[in-house]
Amino acid sequence: MAIYIDLENMDVNARSILLRDMELEFFPNDNNLTHYYNIIYPENTDKVNFINNSSFDPATAKGVKLNENLDHLNKIKHKIRDILIKNSIDEYVVTRDRNATDTILVMQRTRGESMRIFHCRHCAMEFDDEIQLSNHLRMHFFI
Repeated sequence: MAIYIDLENMDVNARSILLRDMELEFFPNDNNLTHYYNIIYPENTDKVNFINNSSFDPATAKGVKLNENLDHLNKIKHKIRDILIKNSIDEYVVTRDRNATDTILVMQRTRGESMRIFHCRHCAMEFDDEIQLSNHLRMHFFI
């Protein structure tokens, strides 16, 4: 089974940074044999090794497919969240798609809140409602 990371809701600069760091985090040395890390383009073609590919354009990439067991979905979600935090990209959040069990969404924070998905601005932890989020934010204030 594969895990799909949907990047369609990101602007080009943030997507470029995220793809660069995801490559460093997830791209295995034997990717030509295993096809573990695949960038998905709108025309549904997989371009596996974009390091030497001069046609790579983050503006046209719509997502990344990792040939990974679904048991590791939360671990991958946390790694993507850590990449965003490390690069100070705080206008985007990482969450699981409620409609597809094998998909991770990277979306704008405001869009997530309109879908009733709340994230802490300090640590990007996910909450079910505003009450949980406000209690959590108080803990940040006291610490």
